[in-house]
Amino acid sequence: MKFMNRNKWTITGAFLRALLVVIFIIFFMNIILIFSSVLNTTKISLYAPSDFTRKFSKYIEYKDNTPYVTEEGKMQLKNKSAWIQILGEDFKEKYSLNKPEGVSEIYNPLTIVHAYKYDIKNYTIFIGESKHNDKTYSYIIGFPIKFVAKYTMEYSPFMVRKILSGGILILLLIDICIAIIVAYIFFGKKMGKPLENIIKGIKEMSHGNYQKHYKEQGIYKNVFVSLNKLNKTLNENNIKRKELDKMRDNWISSISHDVKTPLSSIKGYAEIMKEPDYSFSNEEIKEYSDIIWNKASYIQELIEELNLTYKLKNNLFSLNKTKVNMVNMLQNIIIEILNDPIYSNRNINLHYEKENVMCFIDEVLFKRAVINLIFNSIIHNDESVKVDVSIYEKNNTVYILIKDTGKGISKEDLPYIFERYYRGTNTSFSNKGSGLGMAIAKQIIDIHGGYISVKSELGVGANIKINFKGA
Repeated sequence: MKFMNRNKWTITGAFLRALLVVIFIIFFMNIILIFSSVLNTTKISLYAPSDFTRKFSKYIEYKDNTPYVTEEGKMQLKNKSAWIQILGEDFKEKYSLNKPEGVSEIYNPLTIVHAYKYDIKNYTIFIGESKHNDKTYSYIIGFPIKFVAKYTMEYSPFMVRKILSGGILILLLIDICIAIIVAYIFFGKKMGKPLENIIKGIKEMSHGNYQKHYKEQGIYKNVFVSLNKLNKTLNENNIKRKELDKMRDNWISSISHDVKTPLSSIKGYAEIMKEPDYSFSNEEIKEYSDIIWNKASYIQELIEELNLTYKLKNNLFSLNKTKVNMVNMLQNIIIEILNDPIYSNRNINLHYEKENVMCFIDEVLFKRAVINLIFNSIIHNDESVKVDVSIYEKNNTVYILIKDTGKGISKEDLPYIFERYYRGTNTSFSNKGSGLGMAIAKQIIDIHGGYISVKSELGVGANIKINFKGA
């Protein structure tokens, strides 16, 4: 619990630090932007009223000591929507252009200062001077207040220092308190708590606990959905792995017994045959040799099946595909089985709609898969079992059905019928064989790009269906 709380506050602290940094940056950037925006408006080339006014004297000329504005100057004023008033040294109007109604023609120093500080008739004014014959003329240029505005700011340096030292500090403290509250409520509870649950869930999964289920809600809803799916998948895989381990252990025990029994026979008969004090007849030598041969062949068969399933599982087997008539192949398989004296009395039938059903397959491997499937129906049932093998083609897909009337497979065993090491539990047949026959059959079908499925009920029999692409 301490670990989780530490994680929670670590995440919240990281968010809080980031939030404070953002607050400071935004605060100072806003101050800089506000001042720079105000200052930059005076540099806009369209109006630049101070520079325009100061340089406008070049457009003022004189005739008979009377000032006037040149045509070019008039155009400049028109472009700025501005007006001009030229005053003499006595502050009386000597010339004006586009002057609004109500503007005074006589000024004094006080009214000049007042007008410059504020505005005249909703026009912001700027003042310049022009000299002629040792006389100084003043001129007022007015700009529409909607384009150019000028405001006077009065402040106390003492109060500014006080505000800067106290007010801004208080403002920053308020912002920090807000950030802490937001970090705790929003991040600590809304974000930190779910993150704590996610971290806890991952930790439990790392310890092999896959039973936890999380409410799929909040801003991390998708994460919890994925976490629940992962828990479910890992739990299923864990159960399957335990079942597979159990089957493998049972299989190893059975295989050890199956190998040990023929080895004991081989060793026993070999010891008898090497006995120097006993003279064997030809019949005895042949009998013992046949037993040793059969037991050795059985062990070899087990080893070959182990080697084959390993190669198939790890894609180490190269297919030698040829165009094969599947009907002929199935006929030959059934004939071979029935020619074996052990299975000569079995009821195996082949059904087909047409004599030629062509496929590109590795005939040796595919033949082995079908034999394994048919033998599964034979050896796990009594001699009265009927096995029907059917083949047909539809939409360039070949279907092979193997149906028997045997004991069937229980619901508990059915999901594992194609698992390696599986031998089944509902048969009285002795567990002779490697337990890899059905698994090898499925692996062979899979590497041919086919699909195999099985349906069965106890006391009814089993139906195996294979489908794959035709030639």
